[in-house]
Amino acid sequence: MLMKNIFLFCLLFSIAGMGFTSKEQVSVPSGDFCNSLKTLLEAAKEGFDTIKGPSIERIITGHKKNYYLSNIKFVDEHECYINDVASYPECECILATDTRISDELTSSYNNYKSEIENCLGEEWTIIEQDSSNNYYLKGTKYRKLVVRENITGKKVKFHLFIYSSMIEKKRVVELKVEGIGKK
Repeated sequence: MLMKNIFLFCLLFSIAGMGFTSKEQVSVPSGDFCNSLKTLLEAAKEGFDTIKGPSIERIITGHKKNYYLSNIKFVDEHECYINDVASYPECECILATDTRISDELTSSYNNYKSEIENCLGEEWTIIEQDSSNNYYLKGTKYRKLVVRENITGKKVKFHLFIYSSMIEKKRVVELKVEGIGKK
């Protein structure tokens, strides 16, 4: 009888715990996020060739554009897309969406920002921009984290944005990695 009660207590506790996380954005666990980010950044140095999946077309502002699905995915319900421009490769990953810049979306941005800061070492410069230090963001709730490699020569750069996406037709938290182009 005691074991049955302990089992029921554990079951109820775990079910109750699930209710608290239902509004949170689904994302990869912390260590997995860092490993996936590092793999993505390494692939950026090679124009993302090592993580390119199948070729697809997306309609952006009424025009078809060629992309590749990435083999790396941060959030189950969102794909990462690699553009088809060899001279300026980019990988875009939607991490969270909402109809407005809500507390949940802002919290998601802040969580990913912390993940990035905890994942990367001194070989990266991390600067956050918002309406207080970026002219183009004045009067908005939009923010972006600008991250650059601290090396000489060609370097990888990426942004973590919270903004209004015309492609998604929603407010989003997006990770956009600029790869090193091939000439």
